[in-house]
Amino acid sequence: MPEYTVTSLMLLTLLLFSTLTQDSTPTILYRMVQGGSEVGRETYRRSAMRLDRTLEIPLLNMRLTTQVEFDAQGRMVRFAGEIYNTRGDTLRNRFEGVVLGDSVVATVGRTEPRRLVIRGRAEGFIPNQTVSTVAEAAARARGRDTTFRFAVLGVDTTVPVRVSHRNDSTTVTMAGVTAYLVGRDPTIRVPGSALVVSVWNGVDSLLPLAGLRRPVVSYNPPVGASYTAEHVRITIRPATGDTFSLAATLSLPIQGSRPFPAVVMMSGSGQQDRDENLWPVVADYRPFREYAERLAREGIAVLRYDDRTAGESGGALGGTTEDYTDDVRQLVAWLRSRPDIDASRIGLVGHSEGGVMGPLLAVTDLRFKALVILAGPSKAGRAVVRDQFVWPLRDLPADERAREMADVERRLDEWMAANAWTKWFATYDPASTARQLRLPVLIQHGALDRQVSVGQADSLAAIIRSGGNRDVTVKIYPRLNHLFLPTDGDGSPSEYGALRQVTLPLEVLDDTARWLALKLKAPG
Repeated sequence: MPEYTVTSLMLLTLLLFSTLTQDSTPTILYRMVQGGSEVGRETYRRSAMRLDRTLEIPLLNMRLTTQVEFDAQGRMVRFAGEIYNTRGDTLRNRFEGVVLGDSVVATVGRTEPRRLVIRGRAEGFIPNQTVSTVAEAAARARGRDTTFRFAVLGVDTTVPVRVSHRNDSTTVTMAGVTAYLVGRDPTIRVPGSALVVSVWNGVDSLLPLAGLRRPVVSYNPPVGASYTAEHVRITIRPATGDTFSLAATLSLPIQGSRPFPAVVMMSGSGQQDRDENLWPVVADYRPFREYAERLAREGIAVLRYDDRTAGESGGALGGTTEDYTDDVRQLVAWLRSRPDIDASRIGLVGHSEGGVMGPLLAVTDLRFKALVILAGPSKAGRAVVRDQFVWPLRDLPADERAREMADVERRLDEWMAANAWTKWFATYDPASTARQLRLPVLIQHGALDRQVSVGQADSLAAIIRSGGNRDVTVKIYPRLNHLFLPTDGDGSPSEYGALRQVTLPLEVLDDTARWLALKLKAPG
């Protein structure tokens, strides 16, 4: 929590360093590599009064061109851009913005542009998906520790971009995300991902950019499976915005008697498909598919779904955990309407952010019979992310660690202000909901979880019990990380791309399946 995809990493990190100066004019080519394959390229050309970029990411079927204009004093006065499909023959969107005093007035849209106002004096502009923005900030810093304010479409205030230098390293921080460049190495390795961005040396051959193509995923049962699968679309009517549908797969046991008990699987943060696949960071990780197979052997049906905008689902980005919880509430209503499902025997299984959503559902609907929380937090999101910021500092020299620790709260403030999701998640306290839980709860956690610290498992259990619920079970698994995968390292997200085993240990699946079978069994 958060989980990582190539899209979110490129959008959230925006990390690259260049020795480019403001008055240089050569074109720089950045190469983006993930999972061992080149996924994108960006060209960047900066003169005294103009900046031009072209970004191509075949994985997203996107070609982005942007221009930024400056006045004679080097202040940004205007930006504009267009987004095409990868071939460049279909215009998907366009935008432009003008700096007016201490704000930016922008328009976004291909046919009927929307007007946006970004408050605060903007010194630069961050286009969606770009990796060269920080090169611009680093160039302006000229070796100084300094902070700039950049405009971002979709955010109502300018965001700080900080550049600092210490010994032989340069640090670039934006919206709570930090990158480190040590020495003269032009390559940035983004923590928590397999994404590497480097400057083309002008010598190596450039093959045609094919990008990293996502394998075609089938949600059909494998040969010999203990279940059948029905692929469906379920209508969602959100509190605000247009109606959309979520794509889902309902797995029904081959053995057992109808109507079946059932569970709904809820994924972690980020837009996940119905298998909770983390391609390309962990290419073959498909835990929810494994749960569907294992639970079918216990006679339990499983509904798993593509999150909003993920896979084959519709909807729009910009929601909060509360909004996504309401999506599940409507999925459950659909599930209860089916004659092959026992509406009185439905449970919830949530991983990471899904472990926040499950309790929210259970305290507002007392018909649920069981709740499984996989690596869910016991404390507010700000505290969870603080742990994530502090953990990597543990091995720094004492004086350097003290300096970095002094900066943690500021970084948290920036992260909280990033969007509606972070604002909600940062301040929501799971404890207030946990005390109200009255159904059986199973809490499972990896001992080496560095995204939601393992101590929160016992804390969450104690909170639930303090409300009078004694049917709480805790299972802690040695050597497992936040993904419930074994690791020989310390469990950090930076290891995910190198994990050798990408299937869940049988112990984890068996513990969940047997516990659910007991709690969802038919009366009598």
